[in-house]
Amino acid sequence: MNVKEEVEKLQHFIRDQVEGTGANGLVIGISGGIDSTVAAYLAVRALGKERVLGVLLPSHTTPDEDQEDAADVVRRLGLESVHVPIADIIASFGNNLPEFEEGSLSKANLQARVRMCIIYYFANLKNYLVCGTTDASENFLGYYTKYGDGAADIEPLIKLTKTEVKSIAKELGVSEKIIRKKSSPNLKAAHDAEEELGVSYEVLDRLLAKNKMAEHKKRPPVSA
Repeated sequence: MNVKEEVEKLQHFIRDQVEGTGANGLVIGISGGIDSTVAAYLAVRALGKERVLGVLLPSHTTPDEDQEDAADVVRRLGLESVHVPIADIIASFGNNLPEFEEGSLSKANLQARVRMCIIYYFANLKNYLVCGTTDASENFLGYYTKYGDGAADIEPLIKLTKTEVKSIAKELGVSEKIIRKKSSPNLKAAHDAEEELGVSYEVLDRLLAKNKMAEHKKRPPVSA
């Protein structure tokens, strides 16, 4: 991958999608992780900071470090942002739903879906598109919450592996702290992505790269 060329392509993609639909800009849920940070940096490059809204949605399981990193991304980019803690919203669901157990899959996925409801709320308010943050590694395994972080209007990172996203992050000037941070959805306490997946992103991305090469070799030659 030519990183500089890829950044240019992604900027054009974002700009074309927003302008082609008549939207005013993009809204992004910023978690302090690598994917949402890279998406935010690309969006600002493509549209300018005035047309990007960052939404910070910490819950009771969001580490202080991630909240600080998300706030730092907003500060570095000069983004307009909104901060909506969701712990009380999640608790209100618990007051009305049976078997609402801490650490359960149903409660974890509910957090992701509540976040996306709020992000779309702001998207509708401002006539913005929702920018997704799913990368190719997670998309390949289906490692996202359906109708949660898997819901979006555009997905600029969907063809990039986690390794490629990190390469682009370096090109964009993302902080080394965020680039080196272990991936975690933080939908429950001590939530580690690679531990949950049972494979490291490094190994997964090597397999994806081999699969891409194999698929490329299978394609018939283009005739003149």
